[in-house]
Amino acid sequence: MNPNRQAVLGPVGRPATTGRTGRCPWAWLGVKPASNVAISVDASKTMNKTLLSKTPAWLTLPLLAAMLIPLAGCGQAPVAAGTGAPQREAVEIDVAPVQRGHLTTTLDLMGTLIPVRATTIVPDVDGVIVAFPSSDRHVEMNVDGRPQRYALGIDIGHPVREGDELVRIDPSDFELDLKAAQAELELAKRTVEELLSWQRAEEVEQLAAALEEAKAARQKAEADLTRAEQLLKRRTISQAAYDEAQAAARMAAAKVRRAEAALKLAKAGPTEEEVAVAKAQVQAAESRVAQAQEKLDDTIIHAPYDGVITDRFVDVGDRVTAMPRVEIMQIIDPRILFAQVAVPERYQSSVDLDDMAEVTAEGIEQSFTGRVNLINAKIDPETRTFRARVTVDNRAGKLKAGGFVHVSLPIDTAGDVLLVPRRAVTFDEGRPSVFVHHGGRVERVPVKLGLADDALYEVTAGLKAGQEVAVTKTALLADGMRVEIGDEDAADAQ
Repeated sequence: MNPNRQAVLGPVGRPATTGRTGRCPWAWLGVKPASNVAISVDASKTMNKTLLSKTPAWLTLPLLAAMLIPLAGCGQAPVAAGTGAPQREAVEIDVAPVQRGHLTTTLDLMGTLIPVRATTIVPDVDGVIVAFPSSDRHVEMNVDGRPQRYALGIDIGHPVREGDELVRIDPSDFELDLKAAQAELELAKRTVEELLSWQRAEEVEQLAAALEEAKAARQKAEADLTRAEQLLKRRTISQAAYDEAQAAARMAAAKVRRAEAALKLAKAGPTEEEVAVAKAQVQAAESRVAQAQEKLDDTIIHAPYDGVITDRFVDVGDRVTAMPRVEIMQIIDPRILFAQVAVPERYQSSVDLDDMAEVTAEGIEQSFTGRVNLINAKIDPETRTFRARVTVDNRAGKLKAGGFVHVSLPIDTAGDVLLVPRRAVTFDEGRPSVFVHHGGRVERVPVKLGLADDALYEVTAGLKAGQEVAVTKTALLADGMRVEIGDEDAADAQ
């Protein structure tokens, strides 16, 4: 073994010393190491033999183990002159002043953006889709070595204006129905016109002439009947011939009566009931024409408002029906969005209509200001929350419907109160306190807290404005500890 190698009794890195505040563990054996004295290896062996010879057998093994471990008690920190405690280095900390200010407590919730207006486009008539309007998007491909360009029909993300055509359904059947209804209407109108023009002079003259003819035929039939009666008395004709003459006279008389009635009707005109029925038939025909026209118009579906297409479910050639309804596409108005949140029921007295809120979304640095416009009057019995909707102006188009957002709702406000940073407050068994800096030392001061936000606490008791409190390394501090103030620029950066 190198004779110059030395073994040091005491903490690693410094010689064993004797201080005023502690007693060396070797003292009970009668051994007092001298302060700052190094013991050589040979001297160490000699001392070990001496100790072992004076030690009872039952203490030999514990003593050997203790000799191999440097003990803190045999080497104390340097003692400051005139003091009874070791001199400790000052801890470098950052401080912040206690200030007066305004504090608002917010309720932070996760919400979902939903459009204020969303519409699912469905058909009102049955038919086959024949076309979607072309958009400004297209695809290009080579067909037989020649480039071809195909325009894409309107689809997701395509903006539309109110009244724009969205889809066209085959109109053939509805065009035929319209023509048939129009023909019925024309016939009904002609009937009314004939009734209203019944008293024309030429028609009256025709009926008068017909009456004269009927009277002449009646006179001839009456004369034939008189002659037949005389011949029957003479037995010149048979009874059958007489009966035939008698029937002809009666028929001639009936024709006269019918002609007289027709002439009288022509001169008097149609009744009010007849005209009313004819006009009602015209109205019914007009209704059928309007219905047929409406169905024909329904083959072209238009945008109900300015918006954006968010889904399209069918394509050209698909058959759609009004019942059961087949969804064609969906459009929304993205200019105004709702941030819908579920508010715990314990905050039902803290959230009111027209409260302002801050809305932020993932991937967007900008925050948005919203307003509480709708609050549900019912609490969900399963989640014990109620829905609230915050309107957000999205005319810039930065937000997308369906996305998650963070919504901060103000629930309490305090003005002109004492404020300290949250990191200045420590809790000992639930009791809050701060370390106040004064004269190069810190003092633990119990405080009472009020409102809080992400960065600040309101202090209702225990501090005064202008005092400095530690905001870093608070877990390492103790009451009365010496401290040094760190770089102010570094503190500000934290």
